[in-house]
Amino acid sequence: MTVRTASKDILARCMATENIVVEHRADAETAYFDVKNRVLCLPVWKDMDSATYDMLVGHEVSHALHTPDEGWQEWIGEGTDAPLRKQFLNVVEDARIERLIKAMFPGLRRDFASAYASLHDRDLFQIDGQDISTYALLDRLNLHFKIGLFGLEAISFSSDEEVFVERMAETETFEEVCALAQDLYERHVDEQEDAPEAGTEGIEGESGETQETPGGAGESDDDSSDEESTGSGSGDQESDGDETDGDESGDSGQSMEDDTDDGESADSESSDSSDSADSGQEQSENIAPGSDPGKTQRAFDDAVNNLRDEEGKGNLYFDLPKPNLDNIVVDFPVVDSIWNNYHCDSRFDYGADVKTYLNSTKAIVNHMVQEFQRKQAAESFKRSETAKTGILDTVKMTNYRWSEDIFLRNEVHYDGKNHGVVLILDWSGSMHPILKDTVEQLLVLTEFCRKMNVPFEVYAFSSNRYCPTGDRWGDDWHDWCKNNQQWDHVSDDNRCSVSDFSLYNLLSSRMNKAQMTTALARLWRLGLNGNSPSCLSLGATPLNEAIIAGAEVVNRFQQANGVDIVNTVFLTDGEGGGITSRWGGDAAVLRDSETKKQYIVKSRGYSADTETLLEWFKDRTGSTTIGIRLHPEKSIKSLRWNFWGNDDEAFETACVEYKKNNFVCIDSNYDAYFLVKGDLKVETDAMESLSDDASYTRIKNAFIKGGTRKKSSRVIATRIVDLIAV
Repeated sequence: MTVRTASKDILARCMATENIVVEHRADAETAYFDVKNRVLCLPVWKDMDSATYDMLVGHEVSHALHTPDEGWQEWIGEGTDAPLRKQFLNVVEDARIERLIKAMFPGLRRDFASAYASLHDRDLFQIDGQDISTYALLDRLNLHFKIGLFGLEAISFSSDEEVFVERMAETETFEEVCALAQDLYERHVDEQEDAPEAGTEGIEGESGETQETPGGAGESDDDSSDEESTGSGSGDQESDGDETDGDESGDSGQSMEDDTDDGESADSESSDSSDSADSGQEQSENIAPGSDPGKTQRAFDDAVNNLRDEEGKGNLYFDLPKPNLDNIVVDFPVVDSIWNNYHCDSRFDYGADVKTYLNSTKAIVNHMVQEFQRKQAAESFKRSETAKTGILDTVKMTNYRWSEDIFLRNEVHYDGKNHGVVLILDWSGSMHPILKDTVEQLLVLTEFCRKMNVPFEVYAFSSNRYCPTGDRWGDDWHDWCKNNQQWDHVSDDNRCSVSDFSLYNLLSSRMNKAQMTTALARLWRLGLNGNSPSCLSLGATPLNEAIIAGAEVVNRFQQANGVDIVNTVFLTDGEGGGITSRWGGDAAVLRDSETKKQYIVKSRGYSADTETLLEWFKDRTGSTTIGIRLHPEKSIKSLRWNFWGNDDEAFETACVEYKKNNFVCIDSNYDAYFLVKGDLKVETDAMESLSDDASYTRIKNAFIKGGTRKKSSRVIATRIVDLIAV
């Protein structure tokens, strides 16, 4: 039976009344709850019905709510008897926490009853054909509170043992659990001291009673008589099993032994001794051969462990790191100082070239402004409403005999939302052939922002990390990087494979006019692949790292500028390196340690991690995301398996659109993802490159070609404006 684990995650969080972390791991031997780190780990089970799954989850959630993080370790202590003491504490605590969770959520009673009936049918406690009356008191208590209350087995107790049954059914605090476990343990030790030597069949006591041989609990024969013992199984207990405060729950596979500080199953700490058939003899020198208290719980643990699907596909969890922006972002004043310290040939001043280009883009920028204003006007009209003022209209009041519309009206216009734009540019080596064209596309967007007084930032993400202390790859550089870590990892076990990189702030609306002019000329120089500081040279493609850090950048940008909506544009020509490592059939899950949300990496394609990070990015920022994928080729055949796979029809349609418009839209977790021909220029004057004596045919062809490119540029610009002007 297939269980929807996502719904069980929600169930666990709702019952825990907190946003705990839930993991499904194929390598987990048993379920456990890490009370310190608030992590519930569930194995991948086979043949597990929904009721049993809910019972196991409810058991562990109750540990999360009621078992303290500290205190029980001190009671268990150290030494040879520690594993045995843990068994006593485990059984008593299970009874308490299961009773409490069923009291909180009465609907779980039915799940516990159904689950234990199913597990008992499988003989998970290994009691089929056994004389339960000969079991140690601890085991009979365990069976009573797990299956006896449902009438599945009749568990007998002597009159003096009934005191422990009542106390176990009424424990409320963990201190009471420890006190009861201590009394049970001392009783067991006393019985072992009075027990006969191993191998004797029985010894007649002074009162004529025959003592049990080692392997029982040391009770007298009277314990099993109908007159002096009580059964808690099929008798009157069965009818009120769901109403009693006694425990009716099932074990999740580990109980207290799994609630260790480090989240590991405590069973695993002593698995060699606790899981073996003769572990009772090895746990303590006080245990007589054959007594073996807690064997029913160990049998149950082993049986639940055997329910694991060893060939099942679990999840591999990766915690998203927290970026240290102070060591990642290189703000524009620092970039300016980098250039000032770099020797530039004064002959190569590109200020005039930038000015000429910006003048040529005025038509397309004005078109974007008009589209933006038109869209905002439409949005404003939708937000406006007309209302009566309650003041008589002296013109209309003469119509009072046949119309009630005699009052003045006013039109209310609600304020629109403020916008901001963050542009993140790929600064990798593969951008070299199309870098100039990319810079031109970028400047169109920044000019639009400047025209509309929209705050903006432009960052280039590069694997070439900036170091203020010396040359890259030198000793000073390595020491500085070591002392200025960029990522704070949540744990060492579930790390994402993120690399060091830098975000260079190349343009900003915070710049004054002189700073902007200088920065534009330097960006133009970089676009032409001119000489530049080494840290600004092209490198690898840390796109995924840029998305992770970009979330914090966007949030700070939004707070600093007081904008309602941030539009984030990623310009890149390829995929970034993966940050998750998987093998076999395991699925990767990205996990946000702050929000506790989990994001399943749904595919294994080139951009699987990126697609998942974009989903996370939008959740963390609320930003509209726009992707512009720059492609340097005339055909998109080389990208078929990146985006279209076996969908022949969709791929053929995309090829036609790309050939016709020089761009095509792609389905993605971006709000809009454009695959754009890398050398698509923003042309507005189709005739400027023609000579004075150009023929009619040349003029005609130039006009048609220029019109097509202009149309493509305007279509992309209009689509971007539609996304921004919301």
